[in-house]
Amino acid sequence: MTGIRFLMTISVPAFTALGSGASAQDKQIVTADSLVAHALDRARSGDTASAIKALERATKVAPRYAQPYYHRGVLLSRSSVLGLSDMLRRRAASGAIKDALDLDPGNPAYLMELGRIRLKTPFLRLDAERLFKRALTAAEKRGDPRVLAEIRWELGQIHERRYMTMANRRMPVGSLASFDPQSAVADWRYTKDFFDQGSMVIEEAGELNFRKAEDLYRSALHSDSSHLGAALGLLGLLYEGGRYEEVVATGDALRRGLPNEPRLLMALGLALHRLDRDNDAARMFQPALALLLPDERREMLGLETILRREEAKEYLRLGDSSRTAFEELYWNIADPVRLTAANEARIEFLSRVTYADLRFTSQEFRQRGWRTDRGEIVIRYGQPPLIATIAPETQDINNSESMARVTTIWYYPDSRQRFVFVGPPAMNYARYAGNFQAYADDARYRDPVSFANLKSRLPVDSIGVQVARFRGDGPGNASVSFFADVPVAKLLANTDVAQATLETGFFLSLPDRRPVATAIDSAVVRLERPDAVSERSWHHTMSPGQYLYRIEARQGVSGRNARSMAPVRIEDFRSDALLLSDILVARQIGFRDGGTKLRSRDDLLIRPSGTFAFMRNDTIHIYWETYGLARDSAGVGHSRVKLNLHVDRLERSSKIDIVLGGLGDAFGLTAKGDDRASLTYNRTIAPDVMDRAPDYLALAIGDSPAGTYTLEIEVSDLASGRVTRRQRVLFVRSR
Repeated sequence: MTGIRFLMTISVPAFTALGSGASAQDKQIVTADSLVAHALDRARSGDTASAIKALERATKVAPRYAQPYYHRGVLLSRSSVLGLSDMLRRRAASGAIKDALDLDPGNPAYLMELGRIRLKTPFLRLDAERLFKRALTAAEKRGDPRVLAEIRWELGQIHERRYMTMANRRMPVGSLASFDPQSAVADWRYTKDFFDQGSMVIEEAGELNFRKAEDLYRSALHSDSSHLGAALGLLGLLYEGGRYEEVVATGDALRRGLPNEPRLLMALGLALHRLDRDNDAARMFQPALALLLPDERREMLGLETILRREEAKEYLRLGDSSRTAFEELYWNIADPVRLTAANEARIEFLSRVTYADLRFTSQEFRQRGWRTDRGEIVIRYGQPPLIATIAPETQDINNSESMARVTTIWYYPDSRQRFVFVGPPAMNYARYAGNFQAYADDARYRDPVSFANLKSRLPVDSIGVQVARFRGDGPGNASVSFFADVPVAKLLANTDVAQATLETGFFLSLPDRRPVATAIDSAVVRLERPDAVSERSWHHTMSPGQYLYRIEARQGVSGRNARSMAPVRIEDFRSDALLLSDILVARQIGFRDGGTKLRSRDDLLIRPSGTFAFMRNDTIHIYWETYGLARDSAGVGHSRVKLNLHVDRLERSSKIDIVLGGLGDAFGLTAKGDDRASLTYNRTIAPDVMDRAPDYLALAIGDSPAGTYTLEIEVSDLASGRVTRRQRVLFVRSR
């Protein structure tokens, strides 16, 4: 909820049943109570103007009754904003509260509300604390636990805001007399130098206010365990202090007084996530999201903040069902490892939104944390690794927002991104400094969101995958093989074991994420050498179209993971066209069981390479099939095969020395060229293999230099004159 409805905590007065002997004043109070109840109902529906008119009538009906004055003052105050613009409205609010105090001197609720008005008034914020303390003394005398909790919460917020103003305090030193936001925009080194050598940390800045705020929040909850503001204030403060275990323990205890409170559950989810307990965090976030009001859930969890601006506009134009489908697809793709129970990227996003809500929501400014400048940056890039605050020129933290500014610097060393904010002291409000709004817009275009911080919590290496497409048995279908080189050595790094269980997963889906095939299994793997890989393969018959594949591996002991994810297009292997299969690149190809005649892949033992990478002096084996060759009168096909191996990039300048072996040697062929190796030979295809003519070569690359090469195979049908080609990129490494 937003606006007045978000802030409203006013209670409706109870109606009094009157007998026939009731006095005129009693009747006035009953009428006034009815008008107050009507006014509060109008306020909750958002009709502030009608509510204020009803309360004015109530003050005229019962001029000696304090409640209508109080509620009128509250409504005027809470429909105003901090600053000088609503000065007259706040003055009227103060007058109404003072009228209530004249009729009910020392009422702690009235004194507290007067203090709240002072918080919104420049130059008078210091007086707010004095009024809250008076209200606290009065509440202690009257013994009203709910009012006691409310006042202690307000005092706790004052000290917490002071702490946030002073926390992470640094003093510019050396040649830096101050921090210049414009220089920070222009050059990332300026911010780096500020943290490295241009500033001095002021130890324990704000710690006294931190402790006072914690004590006041705990006292508030002792008075009223169902006080949500104090509960969230305490959990947010503990989280800020890095006391995550304590957040979990305290939050669990608070759930007894605040059952089914979504923001409390989300705060617990945030702390559990920071403790690397993502499965437990997911179990907190799931019911919390269900308990949020639909509008609030849509605002908090919408993806527009982490999309580029134009993409966000398109997203917001989607209908409810299309938006839900888009969100599901987005988080499915973003999930780092599907073999884990939780979607770590979405848990991180929910944690960021929760953090922004806990730390940057401000009732004074009527703002929700995820809609603030700082909140949006946290949601996109996570909590900054380095933070600094620089004191305003005037040290009075209660000074006018127009006379003093606290500068807050956020720096992300890995990406070199930096953001600078300025805001009034002790008000929990900050906006972009200088040209940082434009800088943030540019950063959003270049990198709308980053989950790079998950890498340290969930290490994910890459898996080399080769997709090989061959003609299938059915019309137009393809027989598709996925060959993966799972990096066992990396997954078992630092485990001090020679073998362990490796879980692997294969996920094939349509572009809209509807599943086509899923296979999850586990096997014991051995760490035989420093570069050891585990070879995995999956085979499926697929219709023409677009697909997405995802291959994952997870090692439970080390907690390390590996993944490959990419689209794959399946073409129509038409019977009326000359076509090639993909070039299957392998470490080794040989005949099965001592055979010598090649009719199909089934006659060969093939060890495919998922990485397409080979060491110098290795032999590269390749296999492919040709479809659609024309037959002569004897049913025989005739083709010309041309192989080109072109240098794309070399690690060092050198000529290629490639010797063709295997079938190439059998045909007596040689290679030629300085930056490419090429050969051409003719093939005669027997009638029994005409529908899919198999071919393979072994290329002994000798001492060819390390680098990147493109292998191309061109097949010409000598009877029809048709030509078809396929390519693969290969890598030769020096070590």
